[in-house]
Amino acid sequence: MTIENKIPDPTWARLGFPEPPEFQTSGQHVGVIIMDQIRPHPAIRHLGDRLKYITVNHDLSVQCKDDIAVQSGSSAFSGGEDAELGVHGLKTLLALSHEPFEINGETHIGISPAAHFIVLDHGAFIDGEGERLKVGVDWILEQQGWNIRIILCTGWHASDNLVLLKRSHEYSAVQALQSAVKQEILVVCSNGNTRLGNIMPPMDYFTVGGYHDRGTKNRHMHVPYPDEPFGRNGDGHFRPDILAPRLHLTVPFCESTTTVGEVSYYGGTSGAATLIAGVAAYLFSKYSKLDEVELRSVLVRNAVLVVDHENSAPRIHVGRAIYALNSSLQTKEKNYHASRIKSDHLKSAIITMDEIERGVEFSRSIQQGELSRMELWTHSTDPCSIIRKIAVHALGKPKDSEERGMFWELLCKEQEGGVRGWYAYGLLQDSDELEVFFWIPYAIDSNWAVRWSVSEYLSRYEGRFPQLEKTDVPEQIQEKAEHLLQWMYLQQ
Repeated sequence: MTIENKIPDPTWARLGFPEPPEFQTSGQHVGVIIMDQIRPHPAIRHLGDRLKYITVNHDLSVQCKDDIAVQSGSSAFSGGEDAELGVHGLKTLLALSHEPFEINGETHIGISPAAHFIVLDHGAFIDGEGERLKVGVDWILEQQGWNIRIILCTGWHASDNLVLLKRSHEYSAVQALQSAVKQEILVVCSNGNTRLGNIMPPMDYFTVGGYHDRGTKNRHMHVPYPDEPFGRNGDGHFRPDILAPRLHLTVPFCESTTTVGEVSYYGGTSGAATLIAGVAAYLFSKYSKLDEVELRSVLVRNAVLVVDHENSAPRIHVGRAIYALNSSLQTKEKNYHASRIKSDHLKSAIITMDEIERGVEFSRSIQQGELSRMELWTHSTDPCSIIRKIAVHALGKPKDSEERGMFWELLCKEQEGGVRGWYAYGLLQDSDELEVFFWIPYAIDSNWAVRWSVSEYLSRYEGRFPQLEKTDVPEQIQEKAEHLLQWMYLQQ
């Protein structure tokens, strides 16, 4: 919930829409591919045959279901290991398409409910994902009358390592989507939820990060989100392009078909990217001559920077973009934040001036097993956080008590969120209950990965130590940890 402990403002208002999107026309005649899994649910039945579910099997055969919107979802909510299966994709679909409902006099509605939606389940995070993705996307693009204008990709990197840096064209998912990019289809992509990773999406994708709007349309209340990733990708391009709200995104209650709730909440940069995809569908349907280049340009040029934020990507303001389009003030010019590396040639040593080239070469050296553990430790104090992150990730866990002490010391000193997250994860391995007073102070750390490690550590000793409930809401961090801090004080 928000800091005011109430239902958040509708997402359309928080995006800067001057009025709610029209249920019958917003996104009309626009086809949107959602790369995800979904489960049947009564909240999507209104979509009827405007929802297709595409599955690419391991033998690369393609199946298309036209009736998933009206299928019964009761059997899917039996709990157990698959209790969360399909919920992420369902929330994505609902954020785009849900019917209007009213709470406290405010109308909540999907951003582009009149669009056509094609959910592509290509078996993500399993061997062969890239090949199945390519088969699925190419098959969809061959269908007549679907008018695909947008691909929403919240897992662009497929099963690739998040830390080791390489050029964008080397990723299997990027190769799989190349045919869509060549057809000038807008690929909307999430930029990642933490600074644990180094890799970021290619420049061809309209890349979305997040900010913390505290669930309100009042822009004076908006602040940066802690540990939000941003920076240059393996090609040297700054990512992301634009920011959108990443917490408290309201959709109809969808966690169950047997219990009743008021709303469910969606979030992360998956949620932020979903909102931008919805805005794109809305604008494509409203301005029939708008292409993907002009759309990206008009949204970025009319977005507004977050105050006191190191990230130069601005937050979306749909109302300003609509005004600019209506005033014909925009030109078809891409707006990017950094120049690319002028040469794709990789230096043979990691002593070049450009940190991206160093990161790419350092990653290659680690993959080839060319560096000793002592050399990794040397790079763990490199001035470049990209190099430090790669080095600490490669170190894995402390090999002995001396290294364990070094991990704790460097966790305390390190400022960059991703590097700190890998130190905490390394310490989580082989930890014991005698370290409890080392761990508890980090329960109020601003870094999600560090707090996650504290929670996982304490869960190993449930019944002996108090537990830490995970939260991604900045205002709740202190509250969730207060009982732990009091317990530690009494013990000492």
